[in-house]
Formats: sequence, C-alpha cells, structure tokens
Amino acid sequence: MSDIQITKINPYFSVITEYISDFPSVAIGVFFQHGSRNETAEMNGISHLIEHMLFKGTKNKTAKDIAYISESAGAVIDGFTTREISGIYCRCLASEFDKMLDLMSEIISLPLFDPNGLEKEKQVIAQEIAESLDDPQEQVFTLLFEALFQNHPLSFSSVGKVDTINKLTHDVIADYYFRKFLPSKVCISAAGNIGHLKLVDKLQLKSHQILASNPIPIIRPNIDTERTTIIQTRCNLTQLYAAAASPTFSYRDEERYGMIVLNNIWGGAMSSRLFQRLREQEGLAYSIFSFVDFYSDIGILGAYFVSDVKNQEKIYRCGYEETIKLQKDGITQEEFDNAINSCKGMLTLSSEDSMSRMIRNAKNDLLLNRCVSTEESILKFEQLSIDKVNALTVALPGEYSVANVGPIDQLDYLKQSGGPQKVIVKD
Repeated sequence: MSDIQITKINPYFSVITEYISDFPSVAIGVFFQHGSRNETAEMNGISHLIEHMLFKGTKNKTAKDIAYISESAGAVIDGFTTREISGIYCRCLASEFDKMLDLMSEIISLPLFDPNGLEKEKQVIAQEIAESLDDPQEQVFTLLFEALFQNHPLSFSSVGKVDTINKLTHDVIADYYFRKFLPSKVCISAAGNIGHLKLVDKLQLKSHQILASNPIPIIRPNIDTERTTIIQTRCNLTQLYAAAASPTFSYRDEERYGMIVLNNIWGGAMSSRLFQRLREQEGLAYSIFSFVDFYSDIGILGAYFVSDVKNQEKIYRCGYEETIKLQKDGITQEEFDNAINSCKGMLTLSSEDSMSRMIRNAKNDLLLNRCVSTEESILKFEQLSIDKVNALTVALPGEYSVANVGPIDQLDYLKQSGGPQKVIVKD
C-alpha cells in the first residue's frame, strides 16, 4: 500500500512524500505549474531556457560545482520542461538526501543566470532544437499541436524557437523567473526512503526562498477552431510521417480512465484494432499506434503512422473502417477485459520506480490539487463497465486535424486523404 502524505505550506506550495521502506534511495523534485502554454509567442522557449540555466551556476556555486557535488553523492540530477509543468529533480541514496536537498534549494533560490553562460547555453538549445527539427516523428507532433490549437499557447513547442530564445537577455530572464516562474504553483515531491516530517521540517526553514503565491491564469483553447492539415514537404525522406487528432477529455475529467481503456483497444496496443488491421493484416505500416494525451483543461485523442506515401489512401480508408466498426458494433468483452488488465499492469509496473511515483504525485497535485495513489487509479479501472467504455466511442476522432511530414505535397494529400480541406504548407 502507498504511504502518501501531503503538507500545504501555503495554498500554492505543497510538499508530498511517498514512503517506500525497502528502497535504499530517494527521488525528489521541485516542480512548477509553468510551461510553454504560460508563455507569449514573443517569449516562447523562456521556461525551457530557465530550466537549462538553473544548472549553470548559483551565486555561490559554478556549474562544475553542481555537477561535482551531485556525482560525488552518487546522485543523478536533471530537469524538464513540458507544456504545463517544469521542474528539476534528482535521485540519490537516502544517506545523501540532505546534501542534495540543500543543493536543489540553492539552485532554485539563488540562480545566477550568468550572461556568459547564457550565450553558450543558447547555442546548446539551438542544437537541441535543430535535432528535434531533423527528427520527423518529433516534428510531426509539433505540427499536429499547431494544427489543433493554432495561435493558442498550447500550440507552442516546449523547447522554444531559436529566434525568440536568442532575443532573451539576462535581465529579461531574471525578471521573468522571479516575477512569473518562481511564483507559480509549486510542488516538492519525494518518493523512497524518506520521512515526511523530516522533509517538511527542512523545507519550513527554506520556504521563504520559494515565492509560490500568484500562478499565471491559463486560457482554455477554443475547441471550435477549424480543423486543419499542416504539411511539411521533405523530399529527403522516403517515408510519410502522419498524425491526426481531435480534442477530448481533460486530465481533470474522470472520463479519462475510460478513454485510456478505449485508446488501448482502438490503437494503443499490439492487439488493438488499428495495429492488427494496418500492420498485421494489411502490412501497410511498421509504426502505427493511437494515443491519448491529457492537459489540465483539454486532452487530445489521435493516431500516428509511418508508411510509404503510396499507402496513405489505403491507411486512411482502413483506419476509418475500423473506427466506424468500433463505434457501430462496440468493443467485445474479451477486448474490454484484456485492456483493463493491460492498463492496470502498466500502472503497476511504473509504480515500481520511485522516480515515476515522485513525478506522478507532483503532476496530480499541480493539476488536480490532490494525490491519486496507484491503488485508487487501479480501482478506477476496475470500476469501469463495458457499457461505459462503449459509450465513449462517439469521441473517437471524427473532425480531426492532421500533420504530415515527408515526400508529399498539398495535391498528393488532397487526392489521397479524407482529412480537413484547410491545408497549410510549411517550409
């Protein structure tokens, strides 16, 4: 059983621990409800740049000092930026916990944002962006969010754009960090061999360093935006990378559990309808899967494939046939039972990792304002009925947006697909 405890230091600052007695290590992170969707178009990428710069030195320590202290403690320390959450985290031996907590507190409260280091890190991020642009799978999902959400901040890439990042100065970054990023809703989450009161006592002494007080309000996207296709012609590729999706339930909606099960049956597993039809029976694609992605106020449900351009028309037709059949005839009892067990199994396997537990607890606190234990989530799946999941098939993509990357042009797309007629061509 989970032993999750929560203390609210203030309404926007939570401390969560999940005690696991037989783990010799502790995973701990400091997470902010702040990501690329909190940015403006002119500032896109600043959250990601801040995350990088937090590790490049404090008022008392250099970047090398931070690396040395972490490695000498046998710890792994890193950070991430997504559309809604940013943070830094580490995993260390329980005996080194105090040292690493002190280091992370200093990283968060006393960042230097050194101008010299800033210019170098911009070059590093430019390489990271170039690498993602070269990867057609990453690029097709970047374009899919642009097609779905268009000018809304959810369409922004979490890594940012080179031209906007290059304009950010030390003063702009420091001001943004202390006035907007740091005051966001904050969660400090730990999982492993750590007592709750010990962590809370240490953080009470440091709580003045975290100014969680005034989260930036988020703007809900307009789900009535015209469905759109974005095409990026890349003649150097031999395969077409394609993704299509439409809006669905948010992370805060209890219907998400049923949608996870439906996604597993539709195309999210090897035994799924889309995988079996398009890969196993027709041999049209090596990579084919459906996906569901949840955010605080909206979600997306869609499918992705990689195949020869000449297969596009047949893939869309077969995918449409399987989707309509699923909606018309519903799922079978065998499919339902297998999907429930699959979802429970994936959840249980991920809970064996203290890092996964720590991040899961933080995400739930930031987006739901409460923790959801593994046991509670498993119970949610067990309480689902086949009728409940069948009722959700109406949410399978009908009016969807599309992104295509590969040796295809607008005319090819219009001839072979039944997707949105509004087409945007990207360089």
